[in-house]
Amino acid sequence: MEPRYRTLRTLYDIVKNDPQPTTYPCRPREIILRLMTDWNIIIDYLQELEKEECIVTRQLDTLVIHITKTGIERAMALTKDKTV
Repeated sequence: MEPRYRTLRTLYDIVKNDPQPTTYPCRPREIILRLMTDWNIIIDYLQELEKEECIVTRQLDTLVIHITKTGIERAMALTKDKTV
């Protein structure tokens, strides 16, 4: 699995039990703790995922990441197809 999709899958795992997963404000700390990857590398993956319209980011007091419906669909497909 490509590293950016591991990041997407991690975001999905964070929000999947929320009743409205596309509105859950995921913070960098949640991602860093689960991926154990350098933040600068994660930022690159997030930028790639945003170009693919899998996530939306907003800068508030800290960066907030929202997974999109497209991102949820792709993350769910990753579970079924391990070759992505």
